[in-house]
Amino acid sequence: MTLRLNFEWEEAPGAKTLSKAGNLRPANEFADAPAKQTARQSAFYRNLIRLAEQTGEKSLPITFQTSDGQLRRMDYGCIKIAEHAGFIEAIENASRGVVEFVTLKWNPSL
Repeated sequence: MTLRLNFEWEEAPGAKTLSKAGNLRPANEFADAPAKQTARQSAFYRNLIRLAEQTGEKSLPITFQTSDGQLRRMDYGCIKIAEHAGFIEAIENASRGVVEFVTLKWNPSL
């Protein structure tokens, strides 16, 4: 079952943090380098926080249905930059050999 968001995913002006859902990648294909804090990355972090608040979970699916019914996935670059910054745990493959979830470094239920 696909999670449906109960909030509108925020995008930074002129920058996308969501893509159309498609083939998922294995962890070793996430190649973005560390980067400074940008409006795009800040919007991505706020969305992760909203998703954690909605689910009450630390492990969050990277693919979901938006509030307007579109099937989308988190941007791979935003995910990798969040890993470099220590906002999420190391990206790992799920049992299917691709990344399906990101895990926050903090517990949203506390």
